[in-house]
Amino acid sequence: EANPGRQIPAGLPVFNDENMIMLAAAVRVLPPEMAARFDAGTRAFHAALTQGRNNAVAEAGKLADTSRQLAAAFGQHNFTRAEAFAILDEVLSGPLTARYTDYTGGAQAVMAADTILNALVAERQIERKAVEAVRPDIEQLYTAVRDPNAFRANDFRAAMQRVALAVRRLR
Repeated sequence: EANPGRQIPAGLPVFNDENMIMLAAAVRVLPPEMAARFDAGTRAFHAALTQGRNNAVAEAGKLADTSRQLAAAFGQHNFTRAEAFAILDEVLSGPLTARYTDYTGGAQAVMAADTILNALVAERQIERKAVEAVRPDIEQLYTAVRDPNAFRANDFRAAMQRVALAVRRLR
């Protein structure tokens, strides 16, 4: 399945960019003014992979600089409950879900959603019992990414939508 975030020619090995997808979900919420820059950087990096090693290394360096700036911004920010839920919404049902075209992206999305929910519980921003009610839905996602050879992107994204609805009820 074609991935709208990494438009590469057929036959070219895919660079696993699941970490970029998850970072893109967070940057859409904080700091949103950097979202376009980060998105352009990831697209330029993927395009450079088709243009030789030197171009790929140069674009990777630019993307690394942007990522360091984002890490600094995140490190200085105390995320609110609303921001955590906004990031969860981006991971579970935002436009980035079109990029969950392979096992690695799907697996990363499940772990990100679960981690954010656990962080909300740890920070006492949400009741443990409320998250336990969503646990069966989360477990279905883990099942969907258990076997890389059985991963089905469309089925996975549909399951993500169901989890997104359940998580929205937790707000």
